[in-house]
Amino acid sequence: MKKTFVIILIILLILLAITSYYVYNTKRLLNLAENYNKFYEDYSKKEISAANLISIINKAIDDNEKNGISKKPNSIYYEENNENSIKITVGFSEEYNNVPMENISQQGIETFMKVYQTAIFKCTNIQYHKETKRVKYLHFEYIKN
Repeated sequence: MKKTFVIILIILLILLAITSYYVYNTKRLLNLAENYNKFYEDYSKKEISAANLISIINKAIDDNEKNGISKKPNSIYYEENNENSIKITVGFSEEYNNVPMENISQQGIETFMKVYQTAIFKCTNIQYHKETKRVKYLHFEYIKN
């Protein structure tokens, strides 16, 4: 009887430890996602300058590099990995509505800033990865010069 009670108690303690670890880890991952998202969400709620847009693009590219996001074969474009990749597109006009961040970066920051130095942009779409709840996509629209 005593042996059975001890075994049941040990099993219950193991289950409690596993459950506690799962809850702790889930909360920790959500907290990390919130902190990560805060940078992007702050800019998604207001009109921003071209310099701020470049900062966001640079951070997204840096985050993709740090997270080891691969690029499509023989391409400059990052692949989506459904976990921690991030893409940004910019709409300048109907003809150039979804210009990827990689194109803007490749053309050069200086060139972009010469043309859009006084421009104002606004985030019109923000999406999140389903599992990790991290920002996966932002779309900015050119508002005015």
